[in-house]
Amino acid sequence: MIAASLAVAAVLSTAPVAAEDVRSQDRYTLARVDGSGERREVTLDCVTARGTHPRAGEACDAIAESGSISGVTAESGAFCTMEHAPVTARAEGAEEYEETFGNSCVLRSAKGPVFDF
Repeated sequence: MIAASLAVAAVLSTAPVAAEDVRSQDRYTLARVDGSGERREVTLDCVTARGTHPRAGEACDAIAESGSISGVTAESGAFCTMEHAPVTARAEGAEEYEETFGNSCVLRSAKGPVFDF
């Protein structure tokens, strides 16, 4: 009886996480909204490194390395103009994130490939 219980416990403890659970944790809808209200939106699935994001693999790698979108910091060394053209970056899904940047260059410099679409 004890051996059977231990065998069942061993099987349950090594059971894989359901695919739906993993996917829901690593799927995003990313959006960029500029000052005029124009919205650009893509999907990003970091389980498969796919979606409508044009740099899905790079964006997923950046998120994985930092542990979250909010933790992503790009080290591009880019120089951006002081042009005031605010753009708001938003993420929904595995992480809720929203931040406004001075212009799209500043956004790319801060978040690398994640919002580069």
